[in-house]
Amino acid sequence: MKNVCKLFFAAVLGFTMLAAVLPASARPPKTEDELIADLSSPKDKTVVNALQDLEKSYPNSPKSVPEIKKLLTDTRPTVKRKAARVLGTVNADVSDTDLKNIATLLTGDRNEKEDGLKALRGLKAKSTIPQIIPLLKDPDKNVLRDAIRTLAVQGDKSLIPTIKPLMDFPDLAVQKDAADAISILKEK
Repeated sequence: MKNVCKLFFAAVLGFTMLAAVLPASARPPKTEDELIADLSSPKDKTVVNALQDLEKSYPNSPKSVPEIKKLLTDTRPTVKRKAARVLGTVNADVSDTDLKNIATLLTGDRNEKEDGLKALRGLKAKSTIPQIIPLLKDPDKNVLRDAIRTLAVQGDKSLIPTIKPLMDFPDLAVQKDAADAISILKEK
């Protein structure tokens, strides 16, 4: 009987340890309600993971999109950036207030600017063009390239003279993005 108890205890311990080390993908996915609840977590990583899972599993959900929009005013930069990116990726319908909250990213650090620009590309955000144009002078070439790409999506032919000087920029990737943007804008 002692051996049976030891064997049983060892099996339970083994299964417990195995469950603890199983990758998240082997666990059952969280429900939308569980992910929405995670958006209230004080842990940045928990919120960012929930946003990512909502983007993949519940894009444009009438339950999750309003909760994601609330995070556009979060004081944690990583949370705010990810919320903006998710809304842009799912092409969410956003208000002027939401756009203003996303546009605040354009005055932040490099990562905030890039995420703000990428988010705006997926939204109806023509009203943010005046905040994007100054980024055509940003010293970071990646921010500059994202600004060009975003203006190509949001803008019209009137922006061609603003982008055209970048055809002579020293970096070939910037020149290519400027040429592509001008080509796209000519078609509008």
